[in-house]
Amino acid sequence: MLDGVFEERAARRWHHIGADRLRRTATALGGTYGPLLTRLEAVQLQDATALRRILLYQLVELLQAHPQGSEPETAVSLGVCPQEAGALARWAAACYRLDSEQRRAAEELEDAWDGGRVRRAARLAALLPPEGGGDALLRRRFADIAARVRAADAALDAAREAERSGDVRAAEDGFLQAARLASDCPRARLALVRLRRPADGGSTESDEVLTADHAPGTVAVSLASAPLSDDAALDRQVVRLTRVPGGPTGISEIAGASPELSWVDRDPPFGQEVRYAVFPLRDGVVDGPPVVSDVLLVAPDVSAVRSTTGPGRIDAAWTEPSEALGVRVALEGPDGRVEGFEVRTGALTATGLSIGAYELRFHCRYRSPDGSVIESEGTGHRVTVHPWPAPVRRLDAAVAEGSVRFSWSGGKGAEVRLVSWPADPPEPGTELRHDPARPWPAPLSWEPVAGGLAPPPASVTRVSALSVLGPHAVAGPGLLVECPPAVAVARVERVDGGRARITFGWPAGTGQVAATVEQDGGSTVHRVARSTYVREGLYVDVTPSAFSVALSAAPRTTDAVVVLPPGNGTTVPAEIAVRYRIVAGARKGWRRGPSHLLVTLSCPGEVPNRLPEFVLVGRAGTGDGRVPVRPLNPMDGTTVLRLDGAALRAGRPVELPAPSGLRPPYVLRGFLLGDGAADVRLDDPSPTTLVVR
Repeated sequence: MLDGVFEERAARRWHHIGADRLRRTATALGGTYGPLLTRLEAVQLQDATALRRILLYQLVELLQAHPQGSEPETAVSLGVCPQEAGALARWAAACYRLDSEQRRAAEELEDAWDGGRVRRAARLAALLPPEGGGDALLRRRFADIAARVRAADAALDAAREAERSGDVRAAEDGFLQAARLASDCPRARLALVRLRRPADGGSTESDEVLTADHAPGTVAVSLASAPLSDDAALDRQVVRLTRVPGGPTGISEIAGASPELSWVDRDPPFGQEVRYAVFPLRDGVVDGPPVVSDVLLVAPDVSAVRSTTGPGRIDAAWTEPSEALGVRVALEGPDGRVEGFEVRTGALTATGLSIGAYELRFHCRYRSPDGSVIESEGTGHRVTVHPWPAPVRRLDAAVAEGSVRFSWSGGKGAEVRLVSWPADPPEPGTELRHDPARPWPAPLSWEPVAGGLAPPPASVTRVSALSVLGPHAVAGPGLLVECPPAVAVARVERVDGGRARITFGWPAGTGQVAATVEQDGGSTVHRVARSTYVREGLYVDVTPSAFSVALSAAPRTTDAVVVLPPGNGTTVPAEIAVRYRIVAGARKGWRRGPSHLLVTLSCPGEVPNRLPEFVLVGRAGTGDGRVPVRPLNPMDGTTVLRLDGAALRAGRPVELPAPSGLRPPYVLRGFLLGDGAADVRLDDPSPTTLVVR
């Protein structure tokens, strides 16, 4: 490889490695080696000796770093031909040893020169050995760099002289020539920007306008322009110029080509003033004066400001830049500046506000290079506090005649609606806003009954108060109202022992039925389970006075206002009883006086106008002295007495002479006949007292 790069192949024949060989190898290997071999092919086509020099540079570094680098065997282990290994090892030992910084300079020098960055190339050349360390190519490159630097300095001197004399056009041409000779010359670029900066907020004499605006965490740069040229080789480069108080202006490239003529500075210096410039480039070299933006203080304001209002309240939130030290917020309203509101990180709450329009103004604080704190220009946000309804504080309900009457406190000046939410109701005090997509529930559509509202039978409803004023509403408290299913009473009858038997059809889906008995001004509730009712029936204790029975399915909830459905009760009149007995006459000596009959009416209330007729029937014996059988009905014997119902008065016995005309022994029995006989109980005396001998 001392005379070129060769590889040994069959029959010890050497073949030169050129661009064709590199291309065939890349095709054969591909994969990981493909990009490297393609790159080497491009280098070989550009300079036929470049590949040899690259390999020599790498081998020299490896040999100089190896402890036995001066031994030919070390070079052979690196793949060098044994016939050339000794010469290469001796040459590596004699070469100038580069440190890491010099090696980096040597590797970057040519790229800087090819890119027109002559100032950087000159700084890199100063780090390398004088005269290129004996390398003729490197020595010639040093000379080219020095000549280009002198030419650029001369152009700068001429441009400064023209600027001092007032010849702006000549000065611009001179600075442009210096920038073309050394594209990374900061003095030339800064001078071009200085000569082309916008005056009084306007644009340069070209039709192009460069704008720079804050974006979240970045700065967006945009060029409004017609195409500069139809030449496809023309490109653009965007640089940022940073003003440092008391120091040199910094210049940094932020982006290259952009077909959309927009760029993003992803790392702007916060708290400092910057200006952006777009340079036209041709083949990487400045080809004309730049387009310059106005000065921008990199102090972005808050973003994504959002706000909501409530009764005399504003809640606002925003996103502040992560680089900001904090945010200062001012609030102006119809009564002037508002003080004392609570500001948190990224949010605030202001209360006790009057109705009207308000403006929030946000200023972000940043640390400048000199240590002082600066504020952003500020951004405003307008919001209006609207009137809100007064909330309902308390909701009450009273049950009457199958309906419920609602009353409440609060909600002054607002429309109070009684509603049932389709899902869980909002908490009392929740502020609601009109939303066509999710409207508020309609008011209750229960039927008005007896000054109240009748809930549907077999329903359990959470009734909530809602105070409404225009597009705003406030949720209020609620009550649970239950109307159990109606239960039709089939029959209620008095039975012995001061009890009444209640029979009905069991409602489907009900676990318990409650029987409410109202009597003598009081009320008692009797609950019975279905299994108990089927097995034992339903019996309740009653007094002789009238009473009413209402049946309903037992409530399923424990904290509900229970409204019994109307029309599910029956009234049982007071118990009317007729009592009769035979009273023996008073004894006079050995003989007893004539017997008489006492008929007594008992009624624990007002006596009905029509009472049944009392009939006393007797049945005589057969003459053999045996006691006859009691009459079974009014026709089973001889009618011995009739007493019209009108003759009976409660608590006033009617005394009649004992019946005669039947031959003892005989048996008597009373019966009730006529209207209302079924509603009057006949209290028979002991059968032995009705036997006459």
